[in-house]
Amino acid sequence: MKKNILIIIVLLGFISCDNKLEINAPYREIPVIYGFININDTVQYLRIQKVFQNSIEVKANEASKISDSLELKNIKVQLIVVRAFTNDTINCYRTNEISKNAGFFANDKNFIYKSDVYNLKQYPDIQSVNLSVINTLTGNKYTAMCNLIGDQAIESRNITISENSANKFRFSYRINTSAFIIDAAIRLKYLEAPLSNPTAFEEKFYDYYVQSSDETAKYQPNSIVSFLIKSPDVLKDWRAYFETQSNNVIRQYVGVEYVTWGASADLLDIQEVSKPNISFVQKRTDYTNIKGGALGLFAARTINIQSAITVDNGGIAIIKALPQFQQ
Repeated sequence: MKKNILIIIVLLGFISCDNKLEINAPYREIPVIYGFININDTVQYLRIQKVFQNSIEVKANEASKISDSLELKNIKVQLIVVRAFTNDTINCYRTNEISKNAGFFANDKNFIYKSDVYNLKQYPDIQSVNLSVINTLTGNKYTAMCNLIGDQAIESRNITISENSANKFRFSYRINTSAFIIDAAIRLKYLEAPLSNPTAFEEKFYDYYVQSSDETAKYQPNSIVSFLIKSPDVLKDWRAYFETQSNNVIRQYVGVEYVTWGASADLLDIQEVSKPNISFVQKRTDYTNIKGGALGLFAARTINIQSAITVDNGGIAIIKALPQFQQ
C-alpha cells in the first residue's frame, strides 16, 4: 500500500512540473475597419488594420508599438458606388502619406487606404456606397454598406463680437433628412508662424461647439435649428484656449465660419452602445457593422461650412487682442 502511494506521489510530481499556463486563445487574424464616406470629398480615406495578440512574454503596450502587429497585408480594397441602373467601382490603395500623432500604438508608419478621385455629387442617382475588402491569400471577404448624408444648409450671418453681456448672435441651420446626429461649431480661423521664422505661416482653426450630437435627437429631420449665442461666452472660451497655446508664435486673424458635421444612423448606434452601463463598463465592446467577421464601423458623414459670416470691425479688433495675435 505504501509503495502504491509513493508511485502516485512521484507521478503527480512529474505531471505538475510544467506549470506554464497559456492564457492566449489561438491566433486569428481579425480585421478592424473604420471609414467615413463624405459626399463633399472627392477622395475617401479608410483605416484598415487588425487586432493584435501579444504572447505572455510580451506586454500589450510593447506589442502595440510594432507596426507589423497592426497592419493587414495582401488585401484588395474597393468602394462600390450603387446607382439606379449601374454600379461604379472605386479602387483604394495603401498609402503612408499622412503622419500619425504620437500615442499608445505604433506611429512610425501610418498606413491607410486612399481612394481614386471620384465626385460623389456628379450623379444624383447614387443610392449608397458599399465597402469590399478581400484577403487575396485566404479569400476572406468583409463588406459593409452606408447611405450618404446630405448637406446641412447653414444660414449666412452678420455678427457682432463684444464684451457686452447683452450682445447675442444667432447660429441657424436646417437638418438634412438623412442626418441622424449633428455637431455644430463656431470656427475661428487664423494663421500662425514661429517667432524664429515669422514668415512661415500655417493656417489653423479653433472650434467653439454650440451643439453636440447628443442633443440632435430633440429635433425632427428637415427642421431648422437655431441657437442664440452670448458673445462674451465665446470670447471667454477663445481666451482660455489661446492662453494654453504657445507664446513663441505670431498669429493673424483670418475669419469666422459656422460648421456642422452630420452623420448616419450607424454612428448614432455605436455612440449608444458605447455609453457606460454601470460605472465605466461598456455595453458592447465588439460593436461592428462590417460583415464577414471584421470589427469596426463603415458609415457616412458630412462636413458643411458657411464661410459667409461677417464680423463687425469692433469684434475683429477684440479678436486681434487675443494672446499672441497681431494688431
